[in-house]
Amino acid sequence: MANIRHTFNYPKPDEYLGQFDNEQEQGTHTYEGPETMWVFIDKATNKIAPAGYMEEEQGLDFNAPINLRKVFVDCREYPIICSLMEADVEEDEHETMVETLPNGVEYTTYVDPDPHHTYEKFDIECNSNDEFIKVASSTKGGTPHYPWKQPHITWAHLRRHRTSLLGWSDDKTTSDMPAGIKGEWATYRQALRDIPVSFGDSFAVDITAGGSNYEVGDKIKFAKADLDNFIIADHLIATVKTVNSGAITALTLSSNQAINDGKDIVEGRAAKEFAGATFTYEAKDGGADAGTGATFKVHKCQRYAAWKIDVPRSPCGTA
Repeated sequence: MANIRHTFNYPKPDEYLGQFDNEQEQGTHTYEGPETMWVFIDKATNKIAPAGYMEEEQGLDFNAPINLRKVFVDCREYPIICSLMEADVEEDEHETMVETLPNGVEYTTYVDPDPHHTYEKFDIECNSNDEFIKVASSTKGGTPHYPWKQPHITWAHLRRHRTSLLGWSDDKTTSDMPAGIKGEWATYRQALRDIPVSFGDSFAVDITAGGSNYEVGDKIKFAKADLDNFIIADHLIATVKTVNSGAITALTLSSNQAINDGKDIVEGRAAKEFAGATFTYEAKDGGADAGTGATFKVHKCQRYAAWKIDVPRSPCGTA
């Protein structure tokens, strides 16, 4: 069977590894490979199996394993499927774009991702009529498409990894360690702590006026409703960490995680700012309860997709 060269358009999400197609964008790809092929389908799931494919002549008399069925595919009719099965992509042929992240790291991705980077091959189902099933668009009346490629890491994964690294590095410094090395570990651990705020998955609180008569341990609470319900917890809590003659100079934040739709796209992603946000003051147990006059700005930057973020390397280079 002769090979073909077939150029086609295909639906793609609003951005690389995105899960929505509200913009109804299309990509263009040229398939180069067999004109027809046999694709193997898992009988239990009706999804494409990792068994690869066979060209028409090879698979004609081939008896599929008991757990699989073979489906004959015309690559002009199903060019996306054949492109996913055939390694027909030259990575250096695709235009890339570079995005500079808040920490200065450059993230490179494709301007027009090919089908391999657009669809999750092994999530595609094939029905009893040997038709490959598309799913509904995220926008009413939009073009159906095969299941989108899934992100290899989400914020939930990134946060767990960060917590693990903080625990792992907790005892890496000793009292007799040289100051320079100790400082490197402190910088590394602070960079881990800063990941959610630096990349927009958590709110930050800036002190715009330190006020007077505050004590270490006092709490400043910002209600969820006063932050347009853009945090997960009922309150964002800022605990006074340091003071200078009663004026707040530093805070420790908790319960400040922004809402997240789980896929780092759309909900909770936009930058937010609440200058002069309303708060309640709660003195520490046994404190003077005399703090007054402090003002704050609550804000977060645009959330960056978790798969773009390069976790800092430890001073010993092992994590």
